[in-house]
Formats: sequence, C-alpha cells, structure tokens
Amino acid sequence: MSFDSFSEPSSPEASSPESGSPEPTSPAHNNLVYGTACAVCGSKKIAFNYGVICCNSCKMFFSRAMKTPIAISCKRQWNCNFSGVEKCRYCRLHRCLLTGMRCFKSVDGPETARIIVNLMIKDQERKNNLLNSKIPSNLTATEMFERKPIIFEPKAPGTEFDFYDWGVMNHLSCIDFATKFRFMMYLSPADVKVLFKYSHLMYMILVTAMRSYSAGLEVMCHPDGSDVFPEEVNGYNNEFLNGIKGNLIGRMRELRVTEEELLLLGAIILCNPAVTDMSQSGRILLAAHRDSYGQALLQNCNVHSYGPSRFPEILSLTSIIIKTQQDIHHFSSLYPIVHPQQVKKNLFTDILDFLRSEN
Repeated sequence: MSFDSFSEPSSPEASSPESGSPEPTSPAHNNLVYGTACAVCGSKKIAFNYGVICCNSCKMFFSRAMKTPIAISCKRQWNCNFSGVEKCRYCRLHRCLLTGMRCFKSVDGPETARIIVNLMIKDQERKNNLLNSKIPSNLTATEMFERKPIIFEPKAPGTEFDFYDWGVMNHLSCIDFATKFRFMMYLSPADVKVLFKYSHLMYMILVTAMRSYSAGLEVMCHPDGSDVFPEEVNGYNNEFLNGIKGNLIGRMRELRVTEEELLLLGAIILCNPAVTDMSQSGRILLAAHRDSYGQALLQNCNVHSYGPSRFPEILSLTSIIIKTQQDIHHFSSLYPIVHPQQVKKNLFTDILDFLRSEN
C-alpha cells in the first residue's frame, strides 16, 4: 500500500466529506442533453445533474441517499439486476457513483474549519472511549471489523489496565472512530473489511504517536505511561523496538505538527482507495473523501502561513507510518516463532492475526 500517488488536490467536485449535501450541476446544461437516456435507470426524462445525465427520480434518490444517517446494504448479496420497479437502494446508489455522479461541494476556508471541528468532536469521543470504557464482554476480533455499533461500557473507578487491555481498547476506540465517517455507510461489508485490514493499523499508529507527542514524550506509550509492547518482549532487539516506538514521533517533533494537521492526515489515511480487493464504487467513494480531506489540509496549511510546501511535508509522515506498520507485522510474525512459550493468545493477538490474514 502506498500514498505516493496522492497529489495536491485540484478538483473542486469531490469535497465536503461530512456535509451530506451533493452539489448538482448548473441547469444551464439541461438543453444540451435533451433526448438522452438517464445514465442510471434509462429513463428518457432527463437533465444534467451531479455531473451526469440522469432523470429527476435518480437525482432525488442520490441526494437523499447521500444524506442517510444509517448504513445501507444489499439484501441480494450485491448481485442485483438493476431493472424494473423494484430497485435496491444500495445497488442503485453504487450505480449512481459508477456513472460519475459527484457527491460533494468544493472545500473553502469556512468549510475547512467546519471539517476540522467535526473531526475534533469525533476524536474527543474516541479519547473518552479509550480512557473511560472497558472491553465489552464476548467480543471477537472478526465482529470488531464488521461495521457494527460498538457498545462501550463504563470502566469502574480504580480499574487498572495491562498491556493487552490497553491494546484492545486502542483498537476498539479507533474502529469506532472510523465507523462514524459517512462513507462507511455506503460501503459493502466486504469493502469495510478490506479497508480496515489496510488502513486501521496505520490510523492507530498515528493516533498513538499523536497522543504521546502531545504529552511531550519521545516514544509511543499507553495513556498511563506504560510500554506499547508487553513485558515478555523486554530485551528482544531493543533498537528495533525503539525505532517502532520513536521514529514517527521524532519526525512529528521536527515538523512541529499541529493537532489539526494530524486529524486531517488521519482522515486521509482512513480514506485510502488503493487497497487490494476494494470494489470500483468503493474506490470512487474513498477517493472523493480523500481528496476532500486533502483539500482541507492544503487549505489549513495555507491559512496558517506554512505555504504549499507544508502539504507534502505532512503527507510524508505516511511513509514513516507505513514503515512502522511493516515493522510491527514483522515483529508480530517473527516473535512467536522465536519465543513461542512466551506468547499469550487473547483478543489482542486475535486482532493482529485478523489484520495479517489474507481472507
């Protein structure tokens, strides 16, 4: 996985990721397309809306669908024959996307501020869940990545977490944060699964480093200051482990990154359309949202007098995150082979196994 293809956003048609209000194309184009069929359903009563030739019915459907507050899915296993009067909402929406319907308005200064505030609210909820909740009972690693609501239970006063408790809660709070993004409601379960496999650990690495960086620490730690590696690995290639824990924070300190920049970078990481096995419509959705958050990051850089050069500097953090993720995978794959008697199988290790699995 690589973010090398992420270039400076220039298209105004894909933005405002949380507005939920698609932007129709000007009615001035209507006369140019008279007599052409709707690109979505084939109706002859058409106009130019949301960037494509479509009928009023599909235009209104697309507008409502992009504002839905709940996840939608296909009851026919994403294999609908889109014809007749019975139209699957999920497949109809994705047909709209595949024809090129444009979802969002362009990002300007006020919209960038609104996006950042929205991310701050979500991130504060993530922090609260991490610090004040306990691991739900009878939860499996597979269930955690199925876009189902996570019911957090309050942590009793005086409860102390060990490494594995903190690790699982870090995963859970980050997964819950990701599922709050609007685009998650439009992805199929298969797309949600592959997105988490490729983006979740990268995002969790970023927020773990961000928390320690904000606290003035030089290495990644859990909220109580404990090590992000379990006690049983102490003494195992300390230089390698210290690189995992400190390289990203070191670069953050060099750049003096701000909370706003890291929140926007986290959103960009979660909206990665270049993941293996993602559907075409899923890639379209993620690319549109990624471009939107990219535009917001560029706007933020310019507003704070960093200039355009700041934008690629912030994006360069993704290469360190990718390297950190690779090192974690190498370690978690190798250590059980070298020291099998010291490995504790639990929900935390099940999560890592799930993220490393091919299926």
